[in-house]
Amino acid sequence: MGDLQSAKWVEVLEKALKKNYSSSTDSPVVVQLASVTSQGLPKIQPFVWHSFLDADKRVLLFSGATRNAELMGVVKHSNSHQIHWQMPTSKETFTMSGRLYIVAAPTMSHRFGTPPRRIFVGEGVDSDEFWEQQRLKAWKAIGPTYRATFTWPAPGEPKNPSVRESWSAYRDPVIKAPPPTIDTGYSYTKLNALKDEASKSVSPTPQMATLPRSVGSPTMAFSTGSLGRPVERKMVDRSTMDKEEELRFVHNSAMDNFTLIVFKCMMVDHWTPGNPIPARTVHTSDKSGFWSVEELNP
Repeated sequence: MGDLQSAKWVEVLEKALKKNYSSSTDSPVVVQLASVTSQGLPKIQPFVWHSFLDADKRVLLFSGATRNAELMGVVKHSNSHQIHWQMPTSKETFTMSGRLYIVAAPTMSHRFGTPPRRIFVGEGVDSDEFWEQQRLKAWKAIGPTYRATFTWPAPGEPKNPSVRESWSAYRDPVIKAPPPTIDTGYSYTKLNALKDEASKSVSPTPQMATLPRSVGSPTMAFSTGSLGRPVERKMVDRSTMDKEEELRFVHNSAMDNFTLIVFKCMMVDHWTPGNPIPARTVHTSDKSGFWSVEELNP
């Protein structure tokens, strides 16, 4: 498990966050992920910071969309990842190396696997239940504008696909991104979370959201079993749905598209601008989890 007290970078990062970001805004904090694709090509992906894991602050929580095949691809195909984070006001940078894990909705576990097992979350704690609760906690904490983006079409796909078949996140042989249970394009610009404390991403009650401008054609949806796995598929004709029914399907689809991305940090390179000489400190974890600190030439 290691020694949290030796991870001095946690306190340094916490101070930087307070200095650079306002708690009064719900705008997402975007950082850059550097990794390598399955073809061996370098890749930079933006994704959104959420918080430290309460059970272990050496673990950082981010988020992305299961339908973002580019992001899911670099997370799944690589055992090592690097995050570059420049603070907007102080201009200090944190370059963090470690391993990312995907925590998808239970309905997507057959595509993305089980939550991380190598991160200790407590004695006797059910790992699957713990990580699903963390995912739902993050879902409820994000702002309505960012939440609405999980109703949007898959990133990276052509807006106006040609007649000939082009690459699709839904046909990707590795990612196999799940198609949306309801397709509203970019109609939703805000989406509020549930007020209840439902622990499963199935059959939630709709809440107020920015309504779409029009109702489209029939779309696919599915019902779920007790473990959240799809057990039946049927066509849903959106033209026959009332506003409450449509909001329920939109919210369900968006929440299932929301993925928690867990980062187990192993190295932090902290660079601080100076006047005139900057400072650079590297924090490194050994296999036992003990962190050492070394000052480097900037």
